Amino acid sequence: MTKETLVLLAVASFAMSVGSRSSQAHDLAMQGSETEQKESIRMDGLSVWLRARFSEIELEGLRPGEVAVEAHFCGCYDKPTGHYPYSIVLLRTSKGDLVARPEAMEGTVSFTPLAVRYGIQYCELESEEDCYGSFSDPCEFTDFRYGPYLAKFFPTCRTDEMSPP
Repeated sequence: MTKETLVLLAVASFAMSVGSRSSQAHDLAMQGSETEQKESIRMDGLSVWLRARFSEIELEGLRPGEVAVEAHFCGCYDKPTGHYPYSIVLLRTSKGDLVARPEAMEGTVSFTPLAVRYGIQYCELESEEDCYGSFSDPCEFTDFRYGPYLAKFFPTCRTDEMSPP
């Protein structure tokens, strides 16, 4: 089993936990159903990104801890600053961090690559030269990148008057 496969299995395990948390309402609705659902994980985007960043020899030489998966669940009630609701996964490596969005649909979990992070600088996937800007927190990046689209669905999310329910 290659190191890339081990990394992807770690991400898959994480994805199943993220997918299971995000689909609890669906699971409750399906209780009592005789329909058996198969779960799968699409890792194409992560695998392609890893192979583009690391040579086969580098992938084989990765040790435990050199690649880590980190989840961020941004939300309106984040303290000290609220953020638009958004879930992201960081695949942290020595050659930058892949910022990806986990998506669960009908028993399948997939990852959509969004950006590459170098320290606090978030850049486009294809270019280290074209960057979105510097953000101290991944949720600040998602607010910047997707906030204009989410604002109409969560109009009070970023106001000072918000208090937890």
